[in-house]
Amino acid sequence: MAKKRMTGAAVLTFEHISAVVRAVGLDGFMDDIISGLRCAGTNLDTQATVVLERSGFQYSKPDVGLIEWMPSMELGRAVGIKTVGYHPSNPTQRRLPSVLSTTSIHDTATGQLTALVDSTLLTALRTGAASAVVTHILALPTAAVVGIVGAGAQAVTQIHAISRVRQIKRIIAFDTDPAVSATLAARLPLAVPVTVVETAAEAIAQADIVCSATTVDIGAGPVLPDHGYLPHVHINAVGSDFPGKMEVPVALLRAALVVPDDPPQCLREGESQQLELSELGPSLPDLISNAAQYERYQQEITVFDSTGWSLEDLIVAEIALDHARRLGIGMYTDLQSTPADPYSPYEDVLR
Repeated sequence: MAKKRMTGAAVLTFEHISAVVRAVGLDGFMDDIISGLRCAGTNLDTQATVVLERSGFQYSKPDVGLIEWMPSMELGRAVGIKTVGYHPSNPTQRRLPSVLSTTSIHDTATGQLTALVDSTLLTALRTGAASAVVTHILALPTAAVVGIVGAGAQAVTQIHAISRVRQIKRIIAFDTDPAVSATLAARLPLAVPVTVVETAAEAIAQADIVCSATTVDIGAGPVLPDHGYLPHVHINAVGSDFPGKMEVPVALLRAALVVPDDPPQCLREGESQQLELSELGPSLPDLISNAAQYERYQQEITVFDSTGWSLEDLIVAEIALDHARRLGIGMYTDLQSTPADPYSPYEDVLR
């Protein structure tokens, strides 16, 4: 049998990503991401790692949506750039995920593209993993009841990831579309009783941990109540990604320790857009690197403002690539021109 080619840029399609995750196992792959994020936060060197705020295009025609790019760089090694599209009408109008994304990785020595990775599943997984990392620090060790507000795709990875750091015994779920919340239990990779309720207030009342993952319209929030929580509740708010879009009431934010994953980005388009910089708690990497200091907040209300830290995307893409190389999954191809004579741009055209 001919040996598989391992030169050129590595390409992982959605089929390759699915094959990798199946081979590693959902739990094992999620654990790898959680570990990778913890390691990145603990060892972050801001002189060697540059994480830029995401930027891009937002529009309302033909439907409300955005396409953004999320860049990060490890100096002297690699640049990762995820291009992500968010179109909340996709599931109902086109039978497509609301979030679609692709990550490219480039060698900083040469500028060459080294990898191109479908990141739609990886984005959902790393978003869940980030919540798990924060939940492990800020939720009570005995936390067992999870309240879900917004029971779509992100709810699945939120629950799965949290189950890797806390023993979930019950899920209470609410979605504005009863058909979505009714299928949540069937979509989960773990067997936990799911109680479907009719209001967000019911979903949060008995929850030790709350995850809000909605597609609330700009200006239509918040979606969470401003009272009725357990005094130790930890909230993972992952749905805010537009200026003017928010899930958590400002009164609740001001009563809580708020952890922004990327403070400037969160102040612009996360829950933190309702606050001043002085009202924010530690950033995600600061929380991770000083975990023992912040565990005392487990008895208080805490909120993780999760807008997506760009370094997460480079981390999860490289985890997938490492497993793919080990398993012999994926393909390699020369996507860029590399003529034998770098001064001859027509070399391949005229030969």
